[in-house]
Amino acid sequence: MTIEVIDGTLEAATTRSSNAKVSIYDAIVVRSADGSERRLQKIAAAPAVAAMLLPGTQGRFYVYSAIDHKGLVAVRSTDGRSAYAMPSGNERIMLMAAIVGAAWFVVVLATRGNIAWLSLVLGVAGGFGYFFYRSARLESRARYDADGPRA
Repeated sequence: MTIEVIDGTLEAATTRSSNAKVSIYDAIVVRSADGSERRLQKIAAAPAVAAMLLPGTQGRFYVYSAIDHKGLVAVRSTDGRSAYAMPSGNERIMLMAAIVGAAWFVVVLATRGNIAWLSLVLGVAGGFGYFFYRSARLESRARYDADGPRA
């Protein structure tokens, strides 16, 4: 999992789809002070962050990359506004997979006396997935908090 901080001006944000929990963008374009352009493809953002993604917004944009997707987790604008929100759907799905897989494994082992390999794989993969998504959330929040409000 990586956290990347981009300082610049939001040039464009093309929305692919949006619902109450997350907005998906085809592309977000940020131009830095030196004139270079950064294009972020297939980015997710929670509603609090998506509300700040208006062309012309200047500030600091926090991008994360975890297992299978990328997202914009926070924005601190130069005018003092800020938002942090990380979509947590995948983290919850992995936690449920780990719980269901482990419970299924224990039940099959206790009732049939054999190993249910699918449940073992589901439990282990869910546990690792939950760990990585949770780490991404905690690391991104720590980075956002460490930067503090922009002066």
